[in-house]
Amino acid sequence: MKYKKIDDWIPSDKLTLEDNALTTVKSNYNTLVVAGPGAGKTELLAQRASFLLETNNCLFPKKILAISFKRDAAYNLKNRVEKRCGESFAKRFESLTFDAFSKVILDRFFRGLPKEYELKGDYDVLVTENSILDLYKSFNLDFVNSNNKDKIYNFHNSKLPLNITGKENELRWQVWQELLTSKPSKISFKMIMRLAQLIIETNPIIKRYLQQTYSHLFLDEFQDTTVLQYEFLNSCFKDSDTIITAVGDDKQRIMLWAGAQPDIFNAYKNDYSAIELALKMNFRSAPRLVELQNHLMFKLLNKSDFAIASDKWEKDSGEALVWIYDNPENETENIFESVKQWMLNENLSPRDICILVKQQLSTYAGDLIEYFCENGLKARDENQLQDLLTEDVILFVINVISLISMKNVQKEKTDALNFLTNISHVFDDNGLLQLETELNKFILKMRDIIKAQKEINIRSLIDGIIAFASIDRIKSNYTNYKNTKFLNDLLIQLTNELEKGLSKGNTLTEAVNILLGKDSIPVMTIHKSKGLEYNTVIFIGLEDGAFWSFESQQDEDKCAFFVALSRAKERVVFTFSKTRYDKWGKTRQQSIEKIKVLFEELQSSKIVKFEVKEKK
Repeated sequence: MKYKKIDDWIPSDKLTLEDNALTTVKSNYNTLVVAGPGAGKTELLAQRASFLLETNNCLFPKKILAISFKRDAAYNLKNRVEKRCGESFAKRFESLTFDAFSKVILDRFFRGLPKEYELKGDYDVLVTENSILDLYKSFNLDFVNSNNKDKIYNFHNSKLPLNITGKENELRWQVWQELLTSKPSKISFKMIMRLAQLIIETNPIIKRYLQQTYSHLFLDEFQDTTVLQYEFLNSCFKDSDTIITAVGDDKQRIMLWAGAQPDIFNAYKNDYSAIELALKMNFRSAPRLVELQNHLMFKLLNKSDFAIASDKWEKDSGEALVWIYDNPENETENIFESVKQWMLNENLSPRDICILVKQQLSTYAGDLIEYFCENGLKARDENQLQDLLTEDVILFVINVISLISMKNVQKEKTDALNFLTNISHVFDDNGLLQLETELNKFILKMRDIIKAQKEINIRSLIDGIIAFASIDRIKSNYTNYKNTKFLNDLLIQLTNELEKGLSKGNTLTEAVNILLGKDSIPVMTIHKSKGLEYNTVIFIGLEDGAFWSFESQQDEDKCAFFVALSRAKERVVFTFSKTRYDKWGKTRQQSIEKIKVLFEELQSSKIVKFEVKEKK
């Protein structure tokens, strides 16, 4: 492994970085990088990781920890770092979400918990907090009736150790003890974070170990960091020598409803003496869409940090439209025909187009998905599988199944070998050759087994792949999989999805492609679209019904609108239907009275074309 001199280092792929981006990449102090949509935030962090690792500014054997808000963002960043600086350097780069990082600490150092907070065996993770609320009801119904749900959850998830003075605190202690002493313990992700924080704050040796392990910390989508997450971050790294790079955009702050800290930028700059740097370029969107974003940013968000379009585009490229319909049936049929023509005339693939809704995906796009699939264009709800398909062990299993069921799939083979290499710690040429030989033999063996079966046993196939890789090696290299139940739940979900694909008479190859959504148009909520980009974005439901809380949270809803617009590279379409079906199937008249300002600013931009779509 040969390191480069700082003066000899250049950005990977010979990319040209704007001045503030290059300053950030080479900085040795805490920074806050304010970067709008399409500014290349992920690329900036990947290049910084490449610089730190390739020049040994992240001094061996120290590591870089990157924390993202979403699993897919964490996964994408990890992959990009591997491409930029290679596997040997990237082994010292860990990319996790806040939830995953706190879970790693709890799973690894659970013995550092005070006795009264000990866990009973492998714990169950509560995906929702409903069962927690039920416990409060069972212990003290009056308390629940006199407090709203959010207040109860905030109270329950406040900082540890528990204060047991007073009736309310006694109640909280009772609920926590009920959950912790269950066999197995039952805890939510927020409780996991509080327990991890307790471990750090009551064990100075563990805290020191953590800070000595990670010389650098990256924080992505920093504007969405919650109060709880920021307190956890402070417990881990405040007043340490760890150098932090936080990247975010307050124009895309859409998680206030989930507890995002409104003043997070100022709090971080004050607490960590961070220098603020701004990025101006928008590499994603065509010039007319960048112009529209700048107009709306100024008029709706009162921001003047205007972006500059990349010179890779023709000056007048980019299209923004509002389509108005009488009813959702006309809307669905017209969108279908338009998508079909775009794919035919512009050579777009299904994954180049995205259909967005603000919320209630089944209400706004359920019938559309069904109509598309029935008429020859596949579409699917991406929300359901987005998290599963970012898990390393799941992707490894899928890659091996692809090798078993298909031929000439070199990328899948490379990715599968990379996974095996990392968990086996084999890096010399002879060892790598032997590993590839063993994989080839295993694939041939599994093909023979499948041929001999009347029906493919998916779970048996998955278990065989896991056994080949070695469950012990997987767990020793991926701390989050040490929780046996968590790993098994992932494999059960994968099994169910592949069996669902096979049940329709598809081959194993087709079942894998269905799971990956290779030929499907993605349909998702705005929140799930953060960090993603598409040639064409269609936002369904620019109307009061979708923005029902607009009056009480205008800033957040305007940011959500801005996020939807900024996912598009070349074309964005907003639709309005005069009627819409509610979740009970009743027809409801729609209006734009509450969100009138959005329509007015789209019109005043003189960029957006409004079209009334009449049924042909």
